[in-house]
Amino acid sequence: MAQFTDLVGIGLAGGQGVRARPLTLKAPGYLRSKAAMSFLGRRLIRWAMRILTAEGMKDFYIIAHGKENRYQIKVMIGYGEEFGVNVMYSPVKYDVLTTGSADSTLRMLEYWDLTGPCLVFPTDSIIDFDLEPMYRAHLESGAAVTVAAMTRAPDQVAEKYGLMLTTPDGRIREFVEKPTLAELRDHFAVHEEREFDQLPLLTNAGFYLIDARALRELSGNAEIASLRRSRLDFGKDLLPWRVGNGHPVFAHTVRRIGDLGNVEDFLDTMVDALHGRFESVSRLLGPPFDPDRGVWIAPESLAMRDALSGKTLMEKLEEGLVTIGPAVRIGRYCEIGPGVVITESNLDDDIEVREGASISRSQVRDGAIIGPNAVLRDVVIGSMSEIRSEPSNPTEIEGGVALGDEVVVHAGVRLSGDIAVYPRLKIPAGISVPAGTELAGSDDVLRYL
Repeated sequence: MAQFTDLVGIGLAGGQGVRARPLTLKAPGYLRSKAAMSFLGRRLIRWAMRILTAEGMKDFYIIAHGKENRYQIKVMIGYGEEFGVNVMYSPVKYDVLTTGSADSTLRMLEYWDLTGPCLVFPTDSIIDFDLEPMYRAHLESGAAVTVAAMTRAPDQVAEKYGLMLTTPDGRIREFVEKPTLAELRDHFAVHEEREFDQLPLLTNAGFYLIDARALRELSGNAEIASLRRSRLDFGKDLLPWRVGNGHPVFAHTVRRIGDLGNVEDFLDTMVDALHGRFESVSRLLGPPFDPDRGVWIAPESLAMRDALSGKTLMEKLEEGLVTIGPAVRIGRYCEIGPGVVITESNLDDDIEVREGASISRSQVRDGAIIGPNAVLRDVVIGSMSEIRSEPSNPTEIEGGVALGDEVVVHAGVRLSGDIAVYPRLKIPAGISVPAGTELAGSDDVLRYL
Protein backbone atom coordinates (compact mmCIF):
# COMPACT_ATOMS: atom_id res chain seq x y z
CA MET A 1 0.00 0.00 0.00
CA ALA A 2 1.39 3.36 -1.02
CA GLN A 3 1.97 5.90 1.75
CA PHE A 4 0.58 9.29 0.73
CA THR A 5 2.88 11.31 2.96
CA ASP A 6 2.12 14.57 1.15
CA LEU A 7 -1.66 14.05 0.96
CA VAL A 8 -3.84 15.16 3.87
CA GLY A 9 -7.54 14.56 4.49
CA ILE A 10 -10.12 17.27 5.15
CA GLY A 11 -13.26 15.76 6.64
CA LEU A 12 -16.59 17.56 6.30
CA ALA A 13 -18.28 16.64 9.59
CA GLY A 14 -20.57 19.61 10.25
CA GLY A 15 -23.84 18.04 9.05
CA GLN A 16 -26.49 17.95 11.79
CA GLY A 17 -28.54 15.08 10.40
CA VAL A 18 -31.87 16.92 10.13
CA ARG A 19 -32.89 15.25 6.85
CA ALA A 20 -31.98 11.79 8.14
CA ARG A 21 -34.38 11.86 11.09
CA PRO A 22 -35.26 9.66 12.97
CA LEU A 23 -32.03 7.78 12.13
CA THR A 24 -30.07 10.65 13.69
CA LEU A 25 -32.34 11.30 16.69
CA LYS A 26 -30.84 10.21 19.99
CA ALA A 27 -33.78 11.59 21.97
CA PRO A 28 -36.60 14.06 21.20
CA GLY A 29 -34.92 17.33 20.27
CA TYR A 30 -31.38 15.87 20.37
CA LEU A 31 -29.79 15.13 17.00
CA ARG A 32 -26.76 13.00 16.36
CA SER A 33 -24.33 14.24 13.77
CA LYS A 34 -24.85 12.32 10.52
CA ALA A 35 -21.25 11.22 10.93
CA ALA A 36 -22.34 9.50 14.17
CA MET A 37 -24.90 7.26 12.47
CA SER A 38 -24.19 3.55 12.95
CA PHE A 39 -23.44 1.41 9.90
CA LEU A 40 -22.47 -2.27 10.18
CA GLY A 41 -21.30 -1.88 13.76
CA ARG A 42 -19.26 1.31 13.30
CA ARG A 43 -20.08 5.00 13.26
CA LEU A 44 -19.84 6.45 9.76
CA ILE A 45 -16.92 8.74 10.55
CA ARG A 46 -15.01 5.76 11.93
CA TRP A 47 -15.65 3.90 8.66
CA ALA A 48 -14.31 6.90 6.74
CA MET A 49 -11.19 7.04 8.91
CA ARG A 50 -10.58 3.29 8.62
CA ILE A 51 -11.02 3.28 4.84
CA LEU A 52 -8.69 6.26 4.29
CA THR A 53 -6.02 5.15 6.77
CA ALA A 54 -6.07 1.75 5.03
CA GLU A 55 -5.24 3.70 1.84
CA GLY A 56 -2.14 5.11 3.55
CA MET A 57 -3.27 8.56 4.72
CA LYS A 58 -1.82 9.84 8.01
CA ASP A 59 -2.95 13.43 8.62
CA PHE A 60 -6.55 14.62 8.90
CA TYR A 61 -8.23 17.96 9.49
CA ILE A 62 -11.87 17.73 10.57
CA ILE A 63 -14.35 20.55 9.97
CA ALA A 64 -16.90 20.41 12.78
CA HIS A 65 -19.71 22.86 13.45
CA GLY A 66 -21.31 23.67 16.79
CA LYS A 67 -20.86 22.42 20.34
CA GLU A 68 -22.76 19.12 20.10
CA ASN A 69 -21.38 18.20 16.67
CA ARG A 70 -17.83 18.93 17.77
CA TYR A 71 -18.25 16.95 21.01
CA GLN A 72 -19.74 13.92 19.24
CA ILE A 73 -16.96 13.81 16.64
CA LYS A 74 -14.19 14.13 19.21
CA VAL A 75 -15.68 11.33 21.33
CA MET A 76 -15.66 9.03 18.29
CA ILE A 77 -12.21 9.70 16.82
CA GLY A 78 -10.36 11.91 19.31
CA TYR A 79 -7.08 13.17 17.90
CA GLY A 80 -6.45 10.01 15.91
CA GLU A 81 -4.64 7.98 18.58
CA GLU A 82 -6.71 4.81 17.99
CA PHE A 83 -6.10 4.94 14.24
CA GLY A 84 -2.39 5.72 14.45
CA VAL A 85 -2.88 9.04 12.64
CA ASN A 86 -2.99 12.75 13.44
CA VAL A 87 -6.38 14.49 13.66
CA MET A 88 -6.84 18.25 14.04
CA TYR A 89 -10.05 20.28 14.11
CA SER A 90 -11.42 23.51 12.71
CA PRO A 91 -11.31 26.32 15.28
CA VAL A 92 -14.53 27.09 17.14
CA LYS A 93 -14.37 30.75 16.10
CA TYR A 94 -15.15 29.78 12.49
CA ASP A 95 -18.44 28.03 13.35
CA VAL A 96 -20.56 31.19 13.05
CA LEU A 97 -18.73 32.37 9.92
CA THR A 98 -18.92 29.38 7.61
CA THR A 99 -21.27 29.58 4.61
CA GLY A 100 -20.80 26.15 3.06
CA SER A 101 -18.47 23.22 2.49
CA ALA A 102 -16.10 25.10 0.15
CA ASP A 103 -16.04 28.18 2.36
CA SER A 104 -15.18 26.16 5.47
CA THR A 105 -12.52 24.24 3.51
CA LEU A 106 -10.88 27.49 2.36
CA ARG A 107 -10.84 28.70 5.97
CA MET A 108 -9.21 25.42 7.04
CA LEU A 109 -6.53 25.69 4.35
CA GLU A 110 -5.65 29.20 5.51
CA TYR A 111 -5.77 28.45 9.24
CA TRP A 112 -3.51 25.39 9.06
CA ASP A 113 -1.42 26.89 6.21
CA LEU A 114 -1.98 23.89 3.94
CA THR A 115 -0.43 24.20 0.49
CA GLY A 116 -0.20 20.66 -0.90
CA PRO A 117 -2.70 18.11 -2.19
CA CYS A 118 -5.74 17.38 -0.02
CA LEU A 119 -8.61 14.91 -0.16
CA VAL A 120 -11.85 16.58 0.91
CA PHE A 121 -14.27 13.88 2.04
CA PRO A 122 -17.73 13.65 3.63
CA THR A 123 -17.85 11.80 6.93
CA ASP A 124 -21.44 10.57 6.47
CA SER A 125 -21.15 8.27 3.46
CA ILE A 126 -19.26 5.14 2.41
CA ILE A 127 -16.89 5.18 -0.56
CA ASP A 128 -15.37 2.22 -2.38
CA PHE A 129 -12.28 3.27 -4.30
CA ASP A 130 -8.54 2.94 -4.66
CA LEU A 131 -6.88 6.23 -3.78
CA GLU A 132 -3.62 5.72 -5.68
CA PRO A 133 -5.00 5.76 -9.26
CA MET A 134 -7.23 8.74 -8.48
CA TYR A 135 -4.30 10.60 -6.93
CA ARG A 136 -2.06 9.77 -9.90
CA ALA A 137 -4.70 10.94 -12.40
CA HIS A 138 -5.14 14.16 -10.40
CA LEU A 139 -1.43 14.96 -10.51
CA GLU A 140 -1.16 14.10 -14.22
CA SER A 141 -4.10 16.34 -15.17
CA GLY A 142 -2.63 19.38 -13.42
CA ALA A 143 -6.14 20.41 -12.34
CA ALA A 144 -6.79 22.18 -9.06
CA VAL A 145 -9.78 19.92 -8.41
CA THR A 146 -10.58 16.30 -9.30
CA VAL A 147 -14.07 15.09 -8.43
CA ALA A 148 -14.74 11.48 -7.43
CA ALA A 149 -17.59 10.38 -9.70
CA MET A 150 -19.97 7.44 -9.58
CA THR A 151 -21.63 6.01 -12.67
CA ARG A 152 -25.41 5.68 -12.38
CA ALA A 153 -28.24 4.74 -14.73
CA PRO A 154 -30.72 7.39 -15.94
CA ASP A 155 -33.55 6.17 -13.71
CA GLN A 156 -31.23 6.49 -10.68
CA VAL A 157 -30.15 10.01 -11.63
CA ALA A 158 -33.48 11.56 -12.65
CA GLU A 159 -34.63 14.25 -10.20
CA LYS A 160 -32.28 12.95 -7.48
CA TYR A 161 -28.65 13.61 -8.48
CA GLY A 162 -26.79 16.34 -10.28
CA LEU A 163 -25.10 15.22 -13.48
CA MET A 164 -21.56 15.97 -14.69
CA LEU A 165 -20.96 16.16 -18.44
CA THR A 166 -17.35 15.55 -19.43
CA THR A 167 -15.02 15.53 -22.41
CA PRO A 168 -13.48 12.18 -23.47
CA ASP A 169 -10.43 12.84 -21.27
CA GLY A 170 -12.59 13.40 -18.17
CA ARG A 171 -12.60 17.19 -17.99
CA ILE A 172 -15.95 18.46 -16.71
CA ARG A 173 -17.60 20.84 -19.14
CA GLU A 174 -21.00 21.28 -17.50
CA PHE A 175 -23.02 20.55 -14.37
CA VAL A 176 -26.71 19.72 -14.77
CA GLU A 177 -28.77 20.01 -11.60
CA LYS A 178 -31.09 17.02 -11.01
CA PRO A 179 -32.41 16.55 -14.58
CA THR A 180 -35.70 14.80 -15.31
CA LEU A 181 -35.85 11.65 -17.45
CA ALA A 182 -37.29 13.71 -20.30
CA GLU A 183 -34.40 16.17 -20.10
CA LEU A 184 -31.90 13.30 -20.14
CA ARG A 185 -33.55 11.81 -23.24
CA ASP A 186 -33.45 15.16 -25.03
CA HIS A 187 -29.85 15.85 -24.11
CA PHE A 188 -28.42 12.47 -25.13
CA ALA A 189 -30.80 12.01 -28.09
CA VAL A 190 -31.08 8.28 -27.42
CA HIS A 191 -34.46 6.93 -28.48
CA GLU A 192 -33.94 3.17 -28.15
CA GLU A 193 -35.14 2.28 -24.63
CA ARG A 194 -32.55 -0.35 -23.78
CA GLU A 195 -29.67 1.82 -24.95
CA PHE A 196 -31.01 4.76 -22.92
CA ASP A 197 -31.37 2.65 -19.74
CA GLN A 198 -27.71 1.63 -19.99
CA LEU A 199 -26.28 5.14 -20.38
CA PRO A 200 -23.38 5.57 -17.91
CA LEU A 201 -24.08 8.93 -16.28
CA LEU A 202 -21.52 10.55 -13.97
CA THR A 203 -22.67 11.93 -10.63
CA ASN A 204 -20.69 13.78 -7.97
CA ALA A 205 -19.68 11.41 -5.14
CA GLY A 206 -18.79 14.30 -2.80
CA PHE A 207 -15.04 13.49 -2.56
CA TYR A 208 -12.57 15.98 -4.00
CA LEU A 209 -8.82 15.91 -4.57
CA ILE A 210 -7.69 19.52 -4.45
CA ASP A 211 -4.53 21.56 -4.84
CA ALA A 212 -4.59 23.65 -1.67
CA ARG A 213 -2.27 26.36 -2.97
CA ALA A 214 -4.36 26.89 -6.12
CA LEU A 215 -7.63 27.09 -4.19
CA ARG A 216 -6.21 29.49 -1.61
CA GLU A 217 -5.47 31.90 -4.45
CA LEU A 218 -9.24 32.18 -4.92
CA SER A 219 -9.56 34.07 -1.65
CA GLY A 220 -8.60 37.27 -3.45
CA ASN A 221 -11.13 36.79 -6.26
CA ALA A 222 -13.97 39.35 -6.04
CA GLU A 223 -16.63 36.96 -7.37
CA ILE A 224 -15.66 34.22 -4.92
CA ALA A 225 -15.59 36.74 -2.07
CA SER A 226 -19.13 37.80 -3.01
CA LEU A 227 -20.34 34.19 -3.12
CA ARG A 228 -18.78 33.46 0.28
CA ARG A 229 -20.90 36.13 1.92
CA SER A 230 -24.04 34.10 1.20
CA ARG A 231 -23.02 30.52 0.33
CA LEU A 232 -19.98 28.73 -1.08
CA ASP A 233 -20.64 25.03 -1.43
CA PHE A 234 -18.42 22.72 -3.49
CA GLY A 235 -21.07 21.07 -5.66
CA LYS A 236 -23.50 23.98 -6.00
CA ASP A 237 -21.15 26.95 -6.21
CA LEU A 238 -17.38 26.56 -6.37
CA LEU A 239 -17.10 23.79 -8.96
CA PRO A 240 -19.71 25.25 -11.37
CA TRP A 241 -17.96 28.62 -11.02
CA ARG A 242 -14.56 27.13 -11.88
CA VAL A 243 -15.94 25.20 -14.88
CA GLY A 244 -17.90 28.23 -16.07
CA ASN A 245 -14.79 30.38 -15.91
CA GLY A 246 -12.62 27.96 -17.86
CA HIS A 247 -10.62 26.47 -14.99
CA PRO A 248 -9.98 22.74 -15.47
CA VAL A 249 -11.94 20.42 -13.18
CA PHE A 250 -11.68 16.69 -13.85
CA ALA A 251 -13.85 13.69 -12.90
CA HIS A 252 -12.41 10.34 -11.83
CA THR A 253 -14.76 7.35 -11.65
CA VAL A 254 -14.76 5.34 -8.40
CA ARG A 255 -16.32 1.91 -7.90
CA ARG A 256 -19.21 2.86 -5.65
CA ILE A 257 -20.50 5.44 -3.21
CA GLY A 258 -23.00 4.63 -0.47
CA ASP A 259 -25.65 7.31 0.00
CA LEU A 260 -27.10 7.07 3.51
CA GLY A 261 -29.39 10.09 3.72
CA ASN A 262 -32.69 8.24 4.01
CA VAL A 263 -33.98 4.80 5.02
CA GLU A 264 -34.18 3.38 1.49
CA ASP A 265 -30.67 4.49 0.54
CA PHE A 266 -29.28 3.39 3.91
CA LEU A 267 -30.68 -0.12 3.56
CA ASP A 268 -29.64 -0.42 -0.09
CA THR A 269 -26.06 0.51 0.82
CA MET A 270 -26.06 -1.85 3.80
CA VAL A 271 -27.27 -4.80 1.72
CA ASP A 272 -24.78 -4.03 -1.06
CA ALA A 273 -21.96 -3.97 1.50
CA LEU A 274 -23.07 -7.27 3.06
CA HIS A 275 -23.10 -8.85 -0.40
CA GLY A 276 -19.46 -7.79 -0.85
CA ARG A 277 -20.11 -4.99 -3.35
CA PHE A 278 -17.99 -2.50 -1.38
CA GLU A 279 -14.43 -3.83 -1.44
CA SER A 280 -13.27 -1.18 1.04
CA VAL A 281 -15.89 -2.35 3.57
CA SER A 282 -15.30 -6.06 2.96
CA ARG A 283 -11.61 -5.65 3.75
CA LEU A 284 -12.47 -4.15 7.14
CA LEU A 285 -15.30 -6.46 8.20
CA GLY A 286 -12.85 -9.25 8.89
CA PRO A 287 -13.17 -12.94 8.04
CA PRO A 288 -16.79 -14.14 7.73
CA PHE A 289 -18.30 -17.00 9.73
CA ASP A 290 -19.80 -18.41 6.52
CA PRO A 291 -17.93 -17.14 3.43
CA ASP A 292 -20.26 -18.88 0.97
CA ARG A 293 -23.35 -17.09 2.29
CA GLY A 294 -21.63 -13.87 3.33
CA VAL A 295 -22.44 -14.21 7.04
CA TRP A 296 -20.52 -12.57 9.89
CA ILE A 297 -21.37 -13.68 13.45
CA ALA A 298 -19.35 -12.59 16.48
CA PRO A 299 -18.04 -15.53 18.57
CA GLU A 300 -19.84 -14.16 21.63
CA SER A 301 -23.18 -14.55 19.86
CA LEU A 302 -22.40 -18.06 18.63
CA ALA A 303 -21.98 -19.08 22.28
CA MET A 304 -25.19 -17.40 23.51
CA ARG A 305 -28.07 -19.68 24.61
CA ASP A 306 -31.67 -18.62 24.17
CA ALA A 307 -34.09 -19.02 27.08
CA LEU A 308 -36.57 -21.24 25.20
CA SER A 309 -34.38 -24.01 23.75
CA GLY A 310 -31.34 -23.65 25.99
CA LYS A 311 -29.14 -24.24 22.92
CA THR A 312 -26.30 -22.03 21.72
CA LEU A 313 -26.62 -20.28 18.38
CA MET A 314 -23.90 -22.56 17.01
CA GLU A 315 -25.91 -25.62 18.04
CA LYS A 316 -29.08 -24.24 16.47
CA LEU A 317 -27.21 -23.53 13.23
CA GLU A 318 -25.78 -27.06 13.14
CA GLU A 319 -29.22 -28.57 13.79
CA GLY A 320 -30.98 -26.36 11.23
CA LEU A 321 -33.14 -24.68 13.88
CA VAL A 322 -32.39 -21.17 12.59
CA THR A 323 -31.74 -19.70 9.14
CA ILE A 324 -29.11 -16.97 8.91
CA GLY A 325 -28.05 -15.63 5.53
CA PRO A 326 -27.31 -14.71 2.93
CA ALA A 327 -25.67 -11.35 3.66
CA VAL A 328 -26.04 -11.05 7.43
CA ARG A 329 -23.89 -9.51 10.14
CA ILE A 330 -24.58 -10.26 13.82
CA GLY A 331 -22.60 -8.42 16.50
CA ARG A 332 -21.69 -9.50 20.01
CA TYR A 333 -23.87 -11.10 22.70
CA CYS A 334 -26.99 -11.47 20.59
CA GLU A 335 -29.55 -14.07 21.68
CA ILE A 336 -31.30 -15.75 18.75
CA GLY A 337 -34.28 -18.04 19.41
CA PRO A 338 -35.30 -21.18 17.49
CA GLY A 339 -37.19 -20.79 14.23
CA VAL A 340 -35.68 -17.37 13.56
CA VAL A 341 -34.96 -16.40 9.93
CA ILE A 342 -32.54 -13.53 9.22
CA THR A 343 -31.55 -12.48 5.68
CA GLU A 344 -29.73 -9.43 4.25
CA SER A 345 -29.66 -7.68 7.61
CA ASN A 346 -27.37 -6.21 10.23
CA LEU A 347 -27.83 -6.79 13.95
CA ASP A 348 -25.60 -4.79 16.28
CA ASP A 349 -24.70 -5.90 19.83
CA ASP A 350 -26.82 -7.19 22.75
CA ILE A 351 -29.95 -7.88 20.69
CA GLU A 352 -32.57 -10.50 21.52
CA VAL A 353 -34.55 -12.07 18.67
CA ARG A 354 -37.18 -14.43 20.04
CA GLU A 355 -38.56 -17.62 18.54
CA GLY A 356 -40.12 -17.56 15.10
CA ALA A 357 -39.21 -13.96 14.26
CA SER A 358 -38.31 -13.04 10.68
CA ILE A 359 -35.91 -10.21 9.78
CA SER A 360 -35.05 -9.28 6.19
CA ARG A 361 -33.27 -6.26 4.67
CA SER A 362 -33.25 -4.51 8.03
CA GLN A 363 -30.94 -2.74 10.45
CA VAL A 364 -31.43 -3.51 14.16
CA ARG A 365 -29.48 -1.36 16.60
CA ASP A 366 -27.89 -2.22 19.97
CA GLY A 367 -30.07 -3.62 22.73
CA ALA A 368 -33.27 -4.05 20.73
CA ILE A 369 -35.73 -6.85 21.57
CA ILE A 370 -37.68 -8.50 18.75
CA GLY A 371 -40.67 -10.51 19.99
CA PRO A 372 -41.90 -13.97 18.96
CA ASN A 373 -43.07 -14.29 15.34
CA ALA A 374 -42.48 -10.59 14.63
CA VAL A 375 -41.88 -9.74 10.96
CA LEU A 376 -39.41 -6.99 9.99
CA ARG A 377 -38.86 -6.17 6.31
CA ASP A 378 -36.95 -3.17 4.95
CA VAL A 379 -36.88 -1.29 8.26
CA VAL A 380 -34.51 0.37 10.71
CA ILE A 381 -35.01 -0.38 14.41
CA GLY A 382 -33.40 2.02 16.89
CA SER A 383 -31.30 1.20 19.94
CA MET A 384 -33.09 -0.25 22.98
CA SER A 385 -36.39 -0.46 21.09
CA GLU A 386 -38.80 -3.27 21.86
CA ILE A 387 -40.99 -4.93 19.24
CA ARG A 388 -43.55 -6.81 21.26
CA SER A 389 -45.20 -9.65 19.41
CA GLU A 390 -47.08 -12.89 20.09
CA PRO A 391 -47.41 -16.07 18.00
CA SER A 392 -51.18 -15.54 17.87
CA ASN A 393 -50.89 -11.78 17.35
CA PRO A 394 -47.66 -11.06 15.44
CA THR A 395 -46.33 -7.57 14.84
CA GLU A 396 -45.39 -6.61 11.27
CA ILE A 397 -43.20 -3.64 10.37
CA GLU A 398 -42.14 -3.18 6.76
CA GLY A 399 -41.59 -0.94 3.76
CA GLY A 400 -39.17 1.77 4.86
CA VAL A 401 -40.36 2.28 8.43
CA ALA A 402 -37.74 3.79 10.77
CA LEU A 403 -38.02 3.61 14.55
CA GLY A 404 -35.94 5.93 16.72
CA ASP A 405 -34.23 4.79 19.91
CA GLU A 406 -36.23 3.32 22.83
CA VAL A 407 -39.50 2.96 20.91
CA VAL A 408 -41.98 0.36 22.19
CA VAL A 409 -44.30 -1.26 19.64
CA HIS A 410 -47.11 -3.35 21.10
CA ALA A 411 -48.16 -6.78 19.85
CA GLY A 412 -50.27 -6.92 16.72
CA VAL A 413 -49.29 -3.51 15.37
CA ARG A 414 -48.91 -3.16 11.58
CA LEU A 415 -46.68 -0.37 10.29
CA SER A 416 -45.88 -0.03 6.59
CA GLY A 417 -44.72 2.55 4.08
CA ASP A 418 -42.04 5.10 5.06
CA ILE A 419 -43.36 5.84 8.55
CA ALA A 420 -40.94 7.60 10.91
CA VAL A 421 -41.34 7.07 14.66
CA TYR A 422 -39.39 9.39 16.94
CA PRO A 423 -37.50 8.16 20.03
CA ARG A 424 -39.22 6.93 23.20
CA LEU A 425 -42.72 6.78 21.76
CA LYS A 426 -45.08 3.91 22.54
CA ILE A 427 -47.10 2.53 19.62
CA PRO A 428 -50.25 0.83 20.99
CA ALA A 429 -52.28 -2.00 19.52
CA GLY A 430 -55.15 -0.87 17.34
CA ILE A 431 -53.30 2.09 15.83
CA SER A 432 -53.65 2.75 12.09
CA VAL A 433 -50.89 4.97 10.73
CA PRO A 434 -51.01 6.12 7.07
CA ALA A 435 -47.93 5.55 4.94
CA GLY A 436 -45.49 8.45 4.93
CA THR A 437 -46.51 9.68 8.39
CA GLU A 438 -44.04 11.18 10.86
CA LEU A 439 -44.89 10.35 14.48
CA ALA A 440 -42.96 13.00 16.38
CA GLY A 441 -44.83 13.01 19.69
CA SER A 442 -47.59 11.42 21.74
CA ASP A 443 -50.23 13.70 20.16
CA ASP A 444 -49.37 12.21 16.76
CA VAL A 445 -49.81 8.70 18.16
CA LEU A 446 -53.22 9.52 19.69
CA ARG A 447 -54.39 11.02 16.39
CA TYR A 448 -54.23 7.61 14.68
CA LEU A 449 -55.80 5.48 17.41
